[in-house]
Amino acid sequence: MNRMRLLAGLLALAAAGAAADELPLADNGQLYVYGSLLENTCRLTMDSAYQEVDLGATSRAQVRLTGESARPVTVTLRLRDCPVLGNWSSNITPLTETVSTQQPPYRARFVAKADDTNPDLVKVTGASGIGLRLRDSRGQTVKLSRESDTLLLTPGQDRVTFTLAPERTAAPFTAGPYHALINFSMIYE
Repeated sequence: MNRMRLLAGLLALAAAGAAADELPLADNGQLYVYGSLLENTCRLTMDSAYQEVDLGATSRAQVRLTGESARPVTVTLRLRDCPVLGNWSSNITPLTETVSTQQPPYRARFVAKADDTNPDLVKVTGASGIGLRLRDSRGQTVKLSRESDTLLLTPGQDRVTFTLAPERTAAPFTAGPYHALINFSMIYE
């Protein structure tokens, strides 16, 4: 009987060894997972992400002298899903801060080629003697290629407005159709 048990044990051991040879090799590892949980920010609506802005016709009589502007045209950026949240931010304007307990903050950045004679203006292609002045909702000139100071949206506000106006520069006046490309980013804090 012991021989039978010994023989059965040896057969079982041999079968286990054969089964172990058929098992695939395996490596062990870890996944280190990380992320951030953020309050949602406003989102730009699709019809605001790309816009064609028609400034219409501007006559030389409207912009005779350097610095004279034609009628401004309003550009509206529409936002959605803006949260109500607190904010504290240092601004690019020296020694100023923006603080709110419930208004969502944003900064805007507009990038375009600056006019050769006035870097505060957007350069146009196709005509000469004018540039485009971009102003924010407070009437302040937007500095190209720089983030603006933090501005606050009123809770529930879903529009941010800017204006564009042709403005006479010191360059020689050459009439004709013109165009310009202005890229922009909305940065939410």
